[in-house]
Amino acid sequence: MKNFCKHHFLFICFFIAICSVSFSASASSLTETRDSIVVDSITGDTRKYKITDNKALKPLYWVYNYLANSNKLRSDVTYDGGFVFGPAYNINTGFAIGGGYSALYTFDRNDPTLKKSVVNGFFQASVKGIVAIGVEGHNYLKGDKQRFNYEFSFTHYPSAFWGIGTETSLDNYENNVMVESKQLLLKLEGDYTWRLAKNLYFGPKLDFLYSYMYKTNDIIPANLPDYKRTEIEQGVKEYGDLMNYLLRFPDGSGRYQDKTQVALGLGVTFTYDSRDFVTNAYKGHYFNLQQLGFMPGVNDYGFFTTDVKYQFYTPLWKKCTLAFQAHGRFNYGNDVIPWIRLASTGNQGMGRGYFYGQYRDNNVMETQLELRQRLIWRFGVVAWVGAINVFHDFNSIYMKQTLPTYGFGLRWEFKPRVNVRVDWGFTKTGNSIIFNIGEAF
Repeated sequence: MKNFCKHHFLFICFFIAICSVSFSASASSLTETRDSIVVDSITGDTRKYKITDNKALKPLYWVYNYLANSNKLRSDVTYDGGFVFGPAYNINTGFAIGGGYSALYTFDRNDPTLKKSVVNGFFQASVKGIVAIGVEGHNYLKGDKQRFNYEFSFTHYPSAFWGIGTETSLDNYENNVMVESKQLLLKLEGDYTWRLAKNLYFGPKLDFLYSYMYKTNDIIPANLPDYKRTEIEQGVKEYGDLMNYLLRFPDGSGRYQDKTQVALGLGVTFTYDSRDFVTNAYKGHYFNLQQLGFMPGVNDYGFFTTDVKYQFYTPLWKKCTLAFQAHGRFNYGNDVIPWIRLASTGNQGMGRGYFYGQYRDNNVMETQLELRQRLIWRFGVVAWVGAINVFHDFNSIYMKQTLPTYGFGLRWEFKPRVNVRVDWGFTKTGNSIIFNIGEAF
């Protein structure tokens, strides 16, 4: 009952957040005339509204007119952005203040066929010590001959680590054996591509990640089964603490990975993209192949990463979209892959409901299918199902280790084709709630 009330409190806070303070870079949208027309960004339907002459009611009409216009398709401005923020509650992070910024712009206002570029930012601060700020952008240059994408984020959060490998992580999770810690995470990712043919792009890719872990605390319950207690106690005695034991090298040398690590990868990206809109597609295909090298010397451990992703979108009926995603990430070239670069759950909008890094190993294959239904005004709902398999190598793929995920969410269109979203994901080991800007994929 307690969790049930918490979840409903979150959804209430979600609506409060949507209706809280907002600001638009397009100031003209705040001073509409009596015959202003709102254009629905999905259906294209238009409607007029009146502005009251009652001075006491004008502030309410101002708020209503802004909310009604924030997703208005505008051809008279080259940059249209705005903020939305408010309170929220998450069973993992506690009470938080969060929000985001979203903007649409164009590199050529004389070309109506050029896709709109988009930038999304977010921030969050919670009573449990989570502080996160980040920004991502997708840019289409003149003539759509070149594109560049970027993502930057800084996060400070209380973290938990259960080990490497699905079987180990699940066993430790079920026995409540883990390392609690504070962690700083700095991420920078970007690519710049040139068009080779229609919808086909190729170019260089950069992937940087810095992780600083401190204030570790070993959680070893007193009521462990005898076999588990013996294993953990011997490991801690040999390696000094639980984290070192969980990060031990597989060669039995007694060495272990550092808690704090830096990883820099350089490579190339190859993309086919026929989506009609990058952050909220209604139709089209997306395929991306990335090949990255993490060279020794620059990195503590040299290795290679191949990342492949496919997404498909199709309308089913009016205001309804079916979205599909399949993703694989494969690390190889070294017996030791840095623990911060291991393939994991809770990444890239997949595995919603699992903690970030709850399961880690060399490789991951995952998929999800989502139904997106637009409802009244600019509200919508989604429902999804998915599956994840985190594994060490291709000789160690077991169906029993497949992790299910499913859930549902609410959507509110803040800017044209850019949604504020809240998702409630259910998993094999629990559930979690995610608040963000833009669709999961």
